[in-house]
Amino acid sequence: MALLVLAGLLGWQVRREWIDSHARVQALLHGGLAPSQVPGLTPLDKVDPLTAAAYAEVATKNLFSPDRNPNVIVDPPKPAPEKPVPPFPVAHGVMLWGDFPPTIVLSEKAGGPQRGYKAGESIGQWTLVSVDSSFVDLKWDGKEFKKRIDELIDRHPVAEVAAPPAAAAKAAAPPAPAAESLSSNSKSGPGIDVGGGLRGCVSGDTSPSGTVVDGMKKVVTPTPFGSGCRWEPAK
Repeated sequence: MALLVLAGLLGWQVRREWIDSHARVQALLHGGLAPSQVPGLTPLDKVDPLTAAAYAEVATKNLFSPDRNPNVIVDPPKPAPEKPVPPFPVAHGVMLWGDFPPTIVLSEKAGGPQRGYKAGESIGQWTLVSVDSSFVDLKWDGKEFKKRIDELIDRHPVAEVAAPPAAAAKAAAPPAPAAESLSSNSKSGPGIDVGGGLRGCVSGDTSPSGTVVDGMKKVVTPTPFGSGCRWEPAK
């Protein structure tokens, strides 16, 4: 009897559990959730129609076609051609003595007249800036040129002119006594004016240093080119 009662209670409990489960399933199947409100999608921005002018920058920045750039590159102006440097004057010697400023004997061109020049004086297109025993500074068109004096010396050989037959015969003849007398009595004294109150010496002048002629005193001094000779005012 106890077993029958226990089996009845167990069957009743199982049926009860099945009924509750079936009720939950039916409630889940036939029950519904309230639909939620979903907002609509935001509309896209309006796209402007395509125009060719909008792509002008693409054409100007094309790395493979730089000639399409509208900016014209103007070539810089060419520098003006430099003026040719004029020929340098020809040097014949330098005179350096005492308290007198250094003097260089120049001529504008080979075979031209020559005279002494001091710093600041001009010869042709050149202006003498400074001079010493070896170098001379010349200025032209605002530019200075330092030259060695031996570079400015004219070293071209002088062509000898053939003497006419009469002159050659006269030169071959023994000198006449009158010619000897004139040669022996040749004047010794100041030569050409070299500037600064000084005068040069005459070629062949054998008078000793210290000789005074016409208020000028002869002075002989050693120079890099040999003995230098000048006439200066006698004190």
